Amino acid sequence: MPKSRKTPGAGDGGADDRPERSIGSGVGKAAAQARVSALRAALAHDLIRAGRVLERRGLIVASEGDLSARITPERVLISRRGRRLGDLTPRDFVDLGIAEALDSQGRIAASTEHRTHLAAYLGRPDVEAVVHAHPPGLSAFAMRGETPNLRALDEARDAIHAICVVPYAPSGTETLAHSVATYLKGGGSPACDVVILQGHGALAVGGSVEEALARLEIAEHLAVTLLLAEKRG
Repeated sequence: MPKSRKTPGAGDGGADDRPERSIGSGVGKAAAQARVSALRAALAHDLIRAGRVLERRGLIVASEGDLSARITPERVLISRRGRRLGDLTPRDFVDLGIAEALDSQGRIAASTEHRTHLAAYLGRPDVEAVVHAHPPGLSAFAMRGETPNLRALDEARDAIHAICVVPYAPSGTETLAHSVATYLKGGGSPACDVVILQGHGALAVGGSVEEALARLEIAEHLAVTLLLAEKRG
């Protein structure tokens, strides 16, 4: 039998016969679903803004890049396949389980890089957002197989723990996803917040969409600054 709540002044001795609302009740489930729905809407808003920032700063062109954010420990919101990140709307996102079935309709609809995003969340429980773009400066470092020196700028050193270069693997493959997850987790060196993908741009993670976006922007600013300084001797 459900427990009854005591309400001061109710009946003899203040007993209230209304049952307690439990998390398993319809009301509890509805409230939980409402919270998830509200969080999904807020994350979509943040991701839409991130896409516009990336396009405005010239860090993506056409349908390059992809964005995602964690809704719950088991589910993420990710941009759809083939969408221009600068023109995203709330309908341009797909809900995916981190352990999503390989043949699911969600995987078919999601960005071709969804494997890399899911691997990042699975490997780093602290990660709440992933931003992947094609910044020119970081891409130039990727072609050289080098990482920009974080010590060159205070802001970069403070915002980013480490930057790594991930060896080339075809985009959208499990091989690339596994390599990215390995570098994000450490892989024998400090865990990276930004990974440069040889032949495929760069990816940043963070505890929020804003943090992941900021890390990518700061890393790109660092890369461009170093390239300009090198060019000028």
